[in-house]
Amino acid sequence: MRRLAPLVLVLLAACSGGSDTTTTILGGSTAAVAPTVATTEPAPLEFEVHNCAAPPVTFSALCEVYELIQEWHVDRPIPATALAEIAFQGLQGFATDKVEDKPRSLICAVPTEDFYGLCALLASMIDESSVPVGAAMEAAVTAMADIGLDPFSYYVPPDQTGSFRNNGVVGGIGVLLDATDAVGSRCTLITETCPLRVVFVLDGNPAAEAGMLAGDLIVAVNGEPVIGQGFVSTTSTLAGDETGEVSITYSRDGVESEVTVERGELTVPTVTVDLPVNNVGYLRIPDFEDDIPFLVEEALASLAEFSPPTIVVDLRDNPGGFIDSAVEVASEFIDDGIVLTSVGPNEDLVYPASVGGLATTEDLIVLINEGSASAAEILAGALRDERGATVVGMPSFGKDAIQIPFELRNGGEFYVAVARWFTPSGDSVGDGGLTPEWELELPADLSNEEVVLAALEAAS
Repeated sequence: MRRLAPLVLVLLAACSGGSDTTTTILGGSTAAVAPTVATTEPAPLEFEVHNCAAPPVTFSALCEVYELIQEWHVDRPIPATALAEIAFQGLQGFATDKVEDKPRSLICAVPTEDFYGLCALLASMIDESSVPVGAAMEAAVTAMADIGLDPFSYYVPPDQTGSFRNNGVVGGIGVLLDATDAVGSRCTLITETCPLRVVFVLDGNPAAEAGMLAGDLIVAVNGEPVIGQGFVSTTSTLAGDETGEVSITYSRDGVESEVTVERGELTVPTVTVDLPVNNVGYLRIPDFEDDIPFLVEEALASLAEFSPPTIVVDLRDNPGGFIDSAVEVASEFIDDGIVLTSVGPNEDLVYPASVGGLATTEDLIVLINEGSASAAEILAGALRDERGATVVGMPSFGKDAIQIPFELRNGGEFYVAVARWFTPSGDSVGDGGLTPEWELELPADLSNEEVVLAALEAAS
């Protein structure tokens, strides 16, 4: 990484007899030293500006996240000026009751000269309020990653890691959340026009047991309004360390209610297979974690004994998971073809289906809803395009990003979107999700038989 050009900071002071302002150059860094003034006021905090070659731990996340953005993000290169401005705004909006002893000097490490203003602002905030350096920089990095990038790239501070599962479900309580405006654009900041909404509630888990439902709007967490808060920071607060209680205030049909949710380890449903109607198989896939391809193979093998000519593949409230799992599952249904293509700054990739699937000739009906996301959308799109499956339900979630999580040196995590994916026919779900051929609302409490009968009627 290149070294920073020296910075000259000019500090003006009016005092009796005047005084000189000095700037000390320190091996590619600069130290702005306040002038000696005949006053009882304490001297402004001295600070040095370094590059990111060996950053202090409080600045390591800023340096590392910036580097990962420029190396991996799907829209790279992203102007340093834009990222610096967002980081500055994040620091500017930081507020806390906590204080720490004022250091004798501040060593500030930044990726480029565009971030110099961040150092001056931080020094000023330490002078005025003795803000903790680490917490203040967490606010800057969070803003840079969560607000300065696409909706599926975000930073998780060390004390909030583990808040999200690979499929985006909030740990500890078991919900999938979203924040979108009136036209369906996804937001990284929660506002009155972009509220925090429960997309689905994982059955048999803390939020479900507390009575929360899909469609609820979360308005406060632990008594703190969520308006003006970041999406990631709010959901991380909900998850906490996945222990203890969290108070959630939500609005349903215009009426606010408050519940206390006892966090706990999530119970994830498994693959369901059934033959609820003659000649129609039913297969529900809850997610796309590592074990799903094996479980789907077992389920289809059990159905093969009855040779049903039609299979209903239920992907409702499936938040997704790993692309490799989606490709393996799709290969059970697609004998020859592709599952998806991904498009990134440096290369485009094609993911072909493997031969030898167990259900490559049956008629397929695929069920989706707004809780069907990511890998679930990949499978639904592939079966529609390559197998002529009829898609029934409601428009899906609309996650078109392929993410990679990075563990950072400070113990935090950075999830970065590295590519965007498309269905075999070239469609994107990024603008409103996958649209079903036939729209159909299916209540969560329907039996397998009722679901299958409703799907058959809609598709006929």
